[in-house]
Amino acid sequence: MQLQCPCCGEQFPIEAGFADADGKKLAAMLAGLDPKLGRAVLNYLRLFSPAKRGLRMTRAIKLLEELLDLVNAGTVQKDARKSDTKPAPPRLWVAGIEQMLIGRERLSLPLENHNYLRVVVFGIASDPAQAQAAAPAKPARAAATTQQILQDALGRIEADRRLGLINEEEAERRIAAARGNA
Repeated sequence: MQLQCPCCGEQFPIEAGFADADGKKLAAMLAGLDPKLGRAVLNYLRLFSPAKRGLRMTRAIKLLEELLDLVNAGTVQKDARKSDTKPAPPRLWVAGIEQMLIGRERLSLPLENHNYLRVVVFGIASDPAQAQAAAPAKPARAAATTQQILQDALGRIEADRRLGLINEEEAERRIAAARGNA
């Protein structure tokens, strides 16, 4: 399967993006994210990319690990030296990233750290109107059927196998376990 880079238009095989250990690690980290957060994070990482070359995979992993630590904390601090914190669920981080992307031309790029994002998310969390606007617009979808759950599980197992995250034996074991639970 060939993919086309949305930035430069070059085509490359999907496997090429996951050919090395760092690519696999980054893919696994992104795969575990909520889709909205994952899309926002991919665009956010572009803000760290140096002008004349791409973002190194190791740097992208480090940035993503730092960002996930912030998101998973469930709170945000405007300044790490102060103890003033606000609740910040993942949807506020998505809103903060989107706000930064909209105002990209005002940013001094490439970014060096997540400090500005923390300030933006803190501002959203401090303003009830902005926090409400960042709330999910649609209700959660209906519960998935057993067949949908099984298909999702089998798809994840197959993707892990293709990426080399698990071997054939482990894939077969997981498939059998998934089918046994269905």
